[in-house]
Amino acid sequence: ILYYLLFYKWKVDYQQPHMCVVKGSSVVILCSFSYPDNHIVQEVMWGHKNIFAGPFIYHSGSNNSSSRFQYVGNKRNNCSLQIHQVEHSDEGKYAFRFITNSTNGQWTGKSGSTLKIVGDSVNLTCTDRCDVGNFSSVFTWFKNGEYLQDGRVLQLRNVSFTNSGNYTCSLKTGIETTSGVRHVDVESCRDSAGFILSVTSWPFSSLSLCFVVVKRTGTQEVT
Repeated sequence: ILYYLLFYKWKVDYQQPHMCVVKGSSVVILCSFSYPDNHIVQEVMWGHKNIFAGPFIYHSGSNNSSSRFQYVGNKRNNCSLQIHQVEHSDEGKYAFRFITNSTNGQWTGKSGSTLKIVGDSVNLTCTDRCDVGNFSSVFTWFKNGEYLQDGRVLQLRNVSFTNSGNYTCSLKTGIETTSGVRHVDVESCRDSAGFILSVTSWPFSSLSLCFVVVKRTGTQEVT
């Protein structure tokens, strides 16, 4: 029973095991930890992907940590980590580890908190199959029937829920020549500031137009 009670006191809790974060923003991984009362914490560290052996993105005993990773906790019970200017390479699992003044007095919260990075731009490209290779056609873009801009490519930057809607393009010289509808649906991701993007198509008209949707995961073309 005594062993169980001592073991139980070694603990790391993550407030959000899974988080969606917009690229370029800052995020705080909220974290708390506990340990036996007769221990004194000497070192704290955060691992990314290789959470046990490192290299660690933050280590209290090292000056080599990137300034983008800021430890906003302490050596008592708060192990929160802030990441600035989030990049796609920051995606993955993060875990907190600490070492005390006692022999074998170390612990890693292996459950961790996993980040998914979202918020890429999306390009909607309109093409005319009758104008292959010449690129002489001029297009107009609409969202929910309202004019947006002229041009072959419509770029949605830093995608958010405000970009949701029905997108169409038409030949500028013939407004009646309109493509089918491309529906963009951006949903909030869990309880964080991130977003999930899904792009679906409705039946196209018989006109010679198509969309090319360029996303981080690849290119999709529908004719």
